[in-house]
Amino acid sequence: MSSSQTPKVFYGFYIVGACFIVLFFLWGMVLNTFPVFLKPITENMNWGRGALTFSLLMGAIGTAISAPIAGILIDRIGAKPVMTVGTVVIGVGLLAGSRIMHLWQLYIIFAFIGVGLMCASIIPCAFIISNWFVSRRGAAMSGAFVGTSVGGMVMSPIANWIILNYGWRTAFLFSGVTVIVVVIPTVLFLIRTRPSEIGLEPYRVALPTNADPSDNWGVSVKEAFSLPVFWQLAVIIMLIGVVTGGLGNHCPAYLSDLGHSPTQAAFAWSTVMGVMILGKLAVGPVADRWGPEKTTAASCALFAVSIGIVFFAQPYWVVMVFASLYGFACGAPLVLNPLLISGNLGMKNFSAIYGALSIMGTIGGALGPVGAGIYFDKHDTYLPVFCVFIVLMIVTGVVALAIKPVRHGN
Repeated sequence: MSSSQTPKVFYGFYIVGACFIVLFFLWGMVLNTFPVFLKPITENMNWGRGALTFSLLMGAIGTAISAPIAGILIDRIGAKPVMTVGTVVIGVGLLAGSRIMHLWQLYIIFAFIGVGLMCASIIPCAFIISNWFVSRRGAAMSGAFVGTSVGGMVMSPIANWIILNYGWRTAFLFSGVTVIVVVIPTVLFLIRTRPSEIGLEPYRVALPTNADPSDNWGVSVKEAFSLPVFWQLAVIIMLIGVVTGGLGNHCPAYLSDLGHSPTQAAFAWSTVMGVMILGKLAVGPVADRWGPEKTTAASCALFAVSIGIVFFAQPYWVVMVFASLYGFACGAPLVLNPLLISGNLGMKNFSAIYGALSIMGTIGGALGPVGAGIYFDKHDTYLPVFCVFIVLMIVTGVVALAIKPVRHGN
């Protein structure tokens, strides 16, 4: 290709931008705003918090069923068709959610949304970016995955405003229409699974002469299940899911229970999402230097400290300290998980392996809020649950430091 034909901007950066948009709406708007819906829906429909958060467990079941299949399909036919179908499922599910009258209806809808999220968001975006970037993969992953946090930061106060003025049903309707109108065109027009689809090579800096140039090494799915590192990653992903799902989904309700207004609680949650942006931007380059294992352990330590602070959140300034530290820690997992997987198990069957491990994360992300909600409904407090979360984060950090990476030749 002549210099006159060489694109001025590497297309991989457009891929990062497209994944940012997808994650902004599908993860940031759909999942990260759920906490601001929790108390309004339970009070309006007279449902318990444990019963409502059971919908997240149904979403996890949908994820568990679909994640391995989605991973295999992405590996075989590419990300675009899988992401398109998943986005349609999410959009239609949100529109249907605006019309529910019974809990069982919400459970079914969330199961389908879980299927859609596995097909359209985290797994394909991580796979695509890993294909496009061999060097600076952590920084590229940070740039895209910060979309989940920006989405939560921007859309949480918007969702709260819609709920306060027009009701939670209108907020569901707004989300469904937005997903269909914005995300589907983004996927269709911008997403390319691999650089080779448009005649390009992945981004890489010059390699040392003794470096392995292969960016497609990796173990098979069957081999992965036999390796200790796979199960270490499963424990890390699941326990982080338990804690972030449990604390995050109940955080605005907990702050409201302490006497803070719904607007203050929503702003605190928006702050978590906002600071999460800084965490994601920082964690990718740090992981490129330290390695994802040490970076994961450091983020777990910060999780534990921030959860300890939430015990003293009666003054609003303490709430903001908690939101800042917790938000920064929350920036780590979505960026680090794919780096842990690609670095330790390779890219050859990345999507299928990530799909299998994502089951653990989504199950943990559902069990945490359901368990916290059931405990609250019985005891009218979250504090013992928060103590358990601190212990789980310490355990997770130890597991991360104990990882012994698989060598390319093994």
